[in-house]
This record gives sequence, C-alpha cells and structure tokens, in this order.
Amino acid sequence: MHDRKRTPALTAMALALCALAAGNVLGEQPYRERYPDAKIDPAKGVEGDVGFSDTIQYWRTEADLERNAGLADKPAEQWKLNWKHMDLDRIDLHPGHLAVDEGAALVKKLAARDPAFLTCLGEGSAEIKGKAAAYPKFDVALGRILTVEGRIEQCAKSVLGEDLPQGKPPNTKISVYFKSLSAGVPTKVDIGNTKVMEAYRRGEQSFYVRTGQLNMACASCHVPGSIMGHKLRGETPTTPFGDTAHYPTYRTPVGALESLQERFARCHNQMRTQPLKPGDPAYTDLEVFMTVLTNGYPISVPSAR
Repeated sequence: MHDRKRTPALTAMALALCALAAGNVLGEQPYRERYPDAKIDPAKGVEGDVGFSDTIQYWRTEADLERNAGLADKPAEQWKLNWKHMDLDRIDLHPGHLAVDEGAALVKKLAARDPAFLTCLGEGSAEIKGKAAAYPKFDVALGRILTVEGRIEQCAKSVLGEDLPQGKPPNTKISVYFKSLSAGVPTKVDIGNTKVMEAYRRGEQSFYVRTGQLNMACASCHVPGSIMGHKLRGETPTTPFGDTAHYPTYRTPVGALESLQERFARCHNQMRTQPLKPGDPAYTDLEVFMTVLTNGYPISVPSAR
C-alpha cells in the first residue's frame, strides 16, 4: 500500500537528484586539456601567418608560387607551399572541375522548379557570382551562422521542401559551383559582426581543446612546435592560414569530393574521437575560425588535395 507520509520525502529526494543532474549539465564544464595557445590575431586574416609558420612568403601570390614552384618537387619542403600549387588550373583536369558542371546543372534544375531557390542562394538576387567569399556569415532573419553548404541546405528546404543535407554529394557539388563563381575573390568574413566573432571564439576553443583516444587537438598538427611541417603517416600538416580557400576540394587519397566540415569529421576519426555530422553548430564555429584565418586570400575552387 502506498505510504502518503513518505511522498514529500521521496519528492524532495527526486528534486535533489534532478538539481544535481542539472548542475552537471548547466554548471561548469568538465576539465579538458588544451594545447598551448598560438596567440592568433583574427584582425590580421591570412597575414597572421607572418611570424606563425612564415610559409606565406612562398604562396601568398601567384608570383610567389611561380618563383617557388621548385619546392613542389622536394618532398621535405613541399608542405611550405601549403599545397596551393594544386589549386585551380595549376594541375591537370580532375573530378573537382567536373563537379562544378554537375553543381551548375543541379542549380539550374532546382531553379527551374522554383526560381526562388536561386534568389534564396543570392539572398534576394539571382546573381550569386562573388557572394561565396563572405561566408560563413550571420543571417539575421534565421538568427544563426550559415556556411555556403548551410545556405544551400536552408534554401532547398525552405523553398522546395527538399532535403539537401550538408556533407552529401548534391550539396557539396552545388557548393563547388557556388564557390567557383567567387574564384579569385578575396575571402571576407565579417569579423566586425558580434555573432560572427562569438562563433570565432567558440571555434578557436575547439581548435585548441584536446579530444579522443589520442588526446589530440587541431592545434596538435597546425601550429608552430607541433607536427606542422613534419610527416604524420602519409601527410605533412601545414599552416591553417589560407587553408579554407580551396574547399570543397577533390581529395585524391579518398577519391571523393570533400567539404571542409567533412574534412573536420575525417580528422576527428583519425584522432580517434567521435566525429560530428556536417552542419553541426560546433563544426560551423570551427569553420568560422578557420575561414577568418583565410581572410584576404582569394577563393581557389575547384582544387585537389
């Protein structure tokens, strides 16, 4: 038989347990080891590599790349070019170029169903040339940060009622096409926007926090004094400055087109940590951080890596 006299005590105990659980969720986050901060100044954009890896002298401009083209044939020094010698038409035709045509065809097909899809991509205009350079950006109407892939997903859903998830081939192909229309345009993420800078700081935290079975952070491979410039299995990590300019890219080791956030997930797998899905807010924040470090450097899509 239920004892009504015990009910208040049981209720009080339940409330106490709930409060304890809430404290764990809402209180201080558990301690996470952090890789030493490299003190990056977001206002410097891509020029922040001066005094960081100092490899920007080899790849900052077309003239620099041409003058240092010989490094591409030197395995121990090739990383200094930040793989920029593999952008655009510097290498033979690759599937990234084909993806541009496929993405254009997809946009045409979707816009034929409803022209509002194209004007959604262009934020009120059917002209999307040059606009990818400003992403990621804060969308006031939606109240959140959008990447190019996030914009594609949002427009397909809101205009056509169709799912074009980030990280899936149709979305990535449209992104390659969209970004190819900004090739040569300097990246210009708006660091004067408070919401963008809040995302930058969260992404910065993710960049330095160690995670996974190998207890590694992004910074473990991409700051001075780390593995940067040294062999890690079959790859040599480079500076993070200017890195987002070539995404989405055709990844020759895996034989597939890859968005930046898919690359984040692949890195997390290699770090033996649980990857997130492309489009996850944490990955969007990390993309903001990384793209701010590309500010001032021209978009180079399509590319191969």
